[in-house]
Amino acid sequence: MITLNQYVGRWSQSPDWTEERQANARALLAACALLEDRMSAEGFTFPINPVTGSGVSGATFGGFRPQSAPVGAPKSNHKIGLAVDRYDPLNKIDAWCMANLDVLEECGIWIEHPSKTETWSHWQCVPPKSGKRVFYP
Repeated sequence: MITLNQYVGRWSQSPDWTEERQANARALLAACALLEDRMSAEGFTFPINPVTGSGVSGATFGGFRPQSAPVGAPKSNHKIGLAVDRYDPLNKIDAWCMANLDVLEECGIWIEHPSKTETWSHWQCVPPKSGKRVFYP
């Protein structure tokens, strides 16, 4: 499971890591934990990103992103603590999620379409504007 410290990464001292965004992140990670538990119960093993030492993808912006991050809009879900990119180098997480959309719904997780997330799986705990469980960014 991804911890709050792993999620915020190097941005824990950022003025953008507000109490509200921390609360958002706790809600996100709780939903993620539900999904991770379901996947693990079926024998799924989550890969660890060698750069972050956790399930968070990328090197800098896979979890929380400060407003100054060059990636994402100012109110993107990453920048308000409501989205995380899971390290998924072989696209196995996305494949499992696509085959188990009912479980995503039960856990309160929406994902970006796997065709747009090579080597990571984008998870968020709020619906996109389209309302679709799997959406295009």
